[in-house]
Amino acid sequence: MDRAGREKESYDEGKVWQVNDAWHRRFSHVFQCPNTLRHERLSEEILRENVRGKDVLEIGCGDGENAARISAMGSAFVYGIDVSPAVVFKAREREIPGRIEFAVADAREEVPRRFDVIFGQSAIHHIAYREILPTLYLKTLKPGGLMLFVEPLGSSLLIRAYWRLARGAHTADETPLLRADLSWFRETFEDFEYIPFNYASFYMGIVSSKIFRRPDNLLLKACDRVDGFIARRVRFLRPGFRRAILLVRKPLDRS
Repeated sequence: MDRAGREKESYDEGKVWQVNDAWHRRFSHVFQCPNTLRHERLSEEILRENVRGKDVLEIGCGDGENAARISAMGSAFVYGIDVSPAVVFKAREREIPGRIEFAVADAREEVPRRFDVIFGQSAIHHIAYREILPTLYLKTLKPGGLMLFVEPLGSSLLIRAYWRLARGAHTADETPLLRADLSWFRETFEDFEYIPFNYASFYMGIVSSKIFRRPDNLLLKACDRVDGFIARRVRFLRPGFRRAILLVRKPLDRS
């Protein structure tokens, strides 16, 4: 069985979703803290600025929630793909022919047209992206287009420990992005940047989940400011954050 087949089996027949959700509930403040919410708003703003009137390809579309949200931002067309027939079946409840469409497909497969934006939410760390993304960039992304992904990072010792302890929350092929992976992006694409989030907020979010009722407490508000400072000023620590917004822009003069 290849990687796409293993991913499909894990989500359609396994309990990855349930185990992952249980971990999220256990440490919910990590995912609801000011630093996380601020960067979710930022990725939303970047999407909104780039999708209006444009064609968008979503990799790992899941149940179609993101695709419907992108369509509501004013995109011309959203095409969502996923290897799981079960989630694509649910996504098709949101389908509007000519506006939002879905397909069971591997990101390695050829898509029916070129796109202005290629988007993925926790998607590319599931796939052989070093093989797939350069092809998408060259053949599928239009000149002047944008690839935007929100992905987990994996260089922090605590994050490495989490991925070892919570094996049931991930598939066998999932791999968070390490320092070397971020270097690969810089070397492969001429216009690449990433915006990391959750450094202190990750560590203290775990603690806060156990001692405070609300995630918008003073501790996590302070961590949001610390994280912003580290992201801007302490560049060697940036791969040690929990997640990042990844942006790859294609110049207009590239066919």
